[in-house]
Amino acid sequence: MKYLLIDSSTNTLIIMLHDNNHLIEEQIRVGKSDHQAHIIPMIEQLLLNNNLKVKDLDGIIVGVGPGSYTGLRVGVMTAKMLAYSANINLYKISSLIFLTSGYEKNILAWHDARNNQGFSAHIKLGKITSEEKVRHMTELSNSDLDELLILDANTIKVDGKVILQEKVVVDNIYELIPNYLRKTEAEKNLDKNSNHS
Repeated sequence: MKYLLIDSSTNTLIIMLHDNNHLIEEQIRVGKSDHQAHIIPMIEQLLLNNNLKVKDLDGIIVGVGPGSYTGLRVGVMTAKMLAYSANINLYKISSLIFLTSGYEKNILAWHDARNNQGFSAHIKLGKITSEEKVRHMTELSNSDLDELLILDANTIKVDGKVILQEKVVVDNIYELIPNYLRKTEAEKNLDKNSNHS
């Protein structure tokens, strides 16, 4: 069984081809708010390298956040479109689990959300042990700081076997939306304007 694994929640765009037991190939690109220009060509190249078409896959697993608003939309929309058009299963997983799946120790996964805040969760062996939420640096205890893992291109460590184990099937592809964890600036402004009117 072969799966396409996608995460676009950070500046590091990760595309992997994995079977039940091992990584077949991966494409990783560090960008800056430009995943939409590269995600399809990277997937096409990965499949071409392995003589596969999307319909040959047994499923697509996508990191649904939390993370960058634009990045998340690119990955989730691409995964939905490919799964729908090829009529194959779509699975979701927390991006924080996806990006830290290669770690065996207890960690507080932290993806920068600006202003000393982070999209974060405590994770142990691919399982979330405290809720995913936006935390402020000043809220962190000493033990949190000891376990803190700030996600970037150098600290992301991925293990496809953990991702396959923790994936959750998406029953209704139309209802899958990214886990943004907080409102975008546009939504905040809309709320402000509607409160004043």
